[in-house]
Amino acid sequence: MNVLIIDNNMSPAYFGAANLRHWAHRAPRATVTVRRGPDNDLPKNLKAFDCTIISGSRTSALESAPWIDRMHELIREGVQSNHRMLGVCYGHQAIARALGGLPMVRKAATPEFGWTKIEVMQSNPLFEGLPQSFFSFSAHFEEVTSPPAGSVVFGKSPACAIQAFQIQNKPVFGIQFHPEKSLEDAQYIFDLFKKDGRAGLLSHAKAGKSLYNPRVPEAIFGNFFSL
Repeated sequence: MNVLIIDNNMSPAYFGAANLRHWAHRAPRATVTVRRGPDNDLPKNLKAFDCTIISGSRTSALESAPWIDRMHELIREGVQSNHRMLGVCYGHQAIARALGGLPMVRKAATPEFGWTKIEVMQSNPLFEGLPQSFFSFSAHFEEVTSPPAGSVVFGKSPACAIQAFQIQNKPVFGIQFHPEKSLEDAQYIFDLFKKDGRAGLLSHAKAGKSLYNPRVPEAIFGNFFSL
């Protein structure tokens, strides 16, 4: 399986999207290609790939730039061709904006940083095998305002009404949370927030060992690759 990861990370520490690569290499007979969005290193099209994962980013979902416009073009082309896509956090927001324009995203009334309770609103193949609610890591100041036309919302959290959506009858998904983040990843981010005096934004910062469930990323990425 040829997997494309569009790496939108702005911090050098995250260049290469190692967390997403870890899970992508679990795809059957995986060949994983990482292309950098902010470096204008995007492919001409998605035809060489079986599926695409669009990473998170510190880039604002409200921002515009040539590389963002190009990524949005790829997303629209992918949707039209029934290409399998998964947008994570910023990637989730990018899919919504690519399909519905700038009004589809906004600053969140309540930013989510930490372990977030995700509630499953209805059955969906991406969440197959998961309980009705589960915890996963979140890190976002922005969110999707409303789902793209022709999509269904199947996940929410207490502070975010659109944690997961799918374009109906297409293998295109967006998730606001970060299932790829491990306990160690979360602790690294928690330590940064505490150092910067932003500890008040953190949710369940000391409960990761009891809330983190490795079955969550295993199920989500396994389901995505097996569609």
